[in-house]
Amino acid sequence: MLKLIQNEWMKLWHKKGTWAMVAMLILVILVPAGITKYYEVKSTDEGSWQNMEQQAIQSNKEMLANEELTAEDKVYFEEQIALSEYRLAHDAPSQTDSSLASFMSFTSNMIILVTLFTVITAASIVSSEFSTGTIKMLLTRPMSRAKVLTSKLLTTFLFGFLLFVVNVVVSAIVGFVLFGIGTGVELEIVNGQVAEKAVWSDLAYHYLLSGGDFVMSTLFAFLVGSVFRSSSLAIGLTMFLSFTGGMIVMFLSRYDIVKYIWLTHSDLTQYENGGGSMIADVTMPFSLTVLAIYAVIFLIISYTSFMKRDVTA
Repeated sequence: MLKLIQNEWMKLWHKKGTWAMVAMLILVILVPAGITKYYEVKSTDEGSWQNMEQQAIQSNKEMLANEELTAEDKVYFEEQIALSEYRLAHDAPSQTDSSLASFMSFTSNMIILVTLFTVITAASIVSSEFSTGTIKMLLTRPMSRAKVLTSKLLTTFLFGFLLFVVNVVVSAIVGFVLFGIGTGVELEIVNGQVAEKAVWSDLAYHYLLSGGDFVMSTLFAFLVGSVFRSSSLAIGLTMFLSFTGGMIVMFLSRYDIVKYIWLTHSDLTQYENGGGSMIADVTMPFSLTVLAIYAVIFLIISYTSFMKRDVTA
């Protein structure tokens, strides 16, 4: 099995597209970092953070004077005033645009790019063998088809994990070099009181929850690529469902069946910060159970199709 994985890994890195994906991931980290640094310097030249907070307080108070505001809007502006007043009273500038933690919080959203590149790999790692005819030579080895497919699946996830590490490490290095550790704090309203956020634990939790969509999208692309032997269909269909999944769930939200569709549960980040699903009576344990069931179904279909397919045709 180890030799099969090593062989798949070598084949993966012999493709120019693999290197291009890594380079693109690094590029989309560097460009926003440079832009953020530019505007940080510009905003620093315009005035101190204390002046900006005072202006924010004045602006929010003016908004509160509007009698047409809804109750939710009033609560929002009152909370913003409370946060600004806390910063001024405790000498606690925001890290929003000027710290390692805030920059890494921003780049954590790029996990969608990691997912996209892993989906591309999952979609083509099996289908490309059939399109080029190399699958015949691969299956002549004294290894079962199940082991061959498993090696491809594990290689795909290893590549995705590598991209995740690249995202985190490059973001950390770039953020530290350009912004430093930072001395400010992030604030939030908890039970009506201003509290400092646990930035690093929140960031780690965000990465963990992002794994739901990453795993399910990868398995689905792997399924389509294995069954239909078309990488373009697998990539297109997976991306279509990823970007339109929210709309599909909203359209079906009036029906009970929506609770049992994997698209409803794949975005586990909806449970961040004490949040919940838009669907009533849906909790994280229920979402994890549904995703686990679908993951098993995807794998069963992938393996069954691959092991029964006639490769001599």
